[in-house]
Amino acid sequence: MRTVVLIGSAAVAALLGAAACSSETTAPASVTYIASMNGANERPNANASTATGVGTYVLTGNTLTYTLTATGLAAAATGSHLHIGASTVAGPILVPYTTASVVSGQITTGTIDLSQPITNGSVSISGDSLRVLLNNGNAYANVHNATYPGGEIRGQLIRRN
Repeated sequence: MRTVVLIGSAAVAALLGAAACSSETTAPASVTYIASMNGANERPNANASTATGVGTYVLTGNTLTYTLTATGLAAAATGSHLHIGASTVAGPILVPYTTASVVSGQITTGTIDLSQPITNGSVSISGDSLRVLLNNGNAYANVHNATYPGGEIRGQLIRRN
C-alpha cells in the first residue's frame, strides 16, 4: 500500500511540474495603441477636413505591427508617417510608410522591428526609446495628400491596454 501512495504522489508531482513548465512558454503580452486621426489634430495648422482615420499599432515582443485606414480624404493619400512629438507640435518623421493612393480604405500596413535602431535621415532612436514615447503619448501618425501637403489627418498614439 505504501508503494502505491508513493507512486501516486510522484505522478501528481510530475503532472504539476509539467503544468508549471507549460505556463512559462506563453507568448509575450501585446500592447495596443490607437491613433484617432482628423484634421483638427494637425499641427501647426489644424484644418477643417471632414476626413477621419484610425491607426492601430500592436506591440508584441520587439515587433510593432501597424495599420492605418482613412475615410473621406479630400484627395488620394500621397504619404503617411509615424512621427515623434507631443500633440501640440509638428515633430520629425521617424518612420515613413509605403502609402496606398486611396481616398478611403487602407492606407498602409507593416511592421517595425524594435530590436534594431529606428533611423530616418538624421533622426535615430532605439526601440526602447520608441516604447517610452508610445507609452507617454509622444508619437503620432498622419496622412498627407495634394490638397493638404502638410497633412490632412493626424492622431496621437494612445495606449489602450
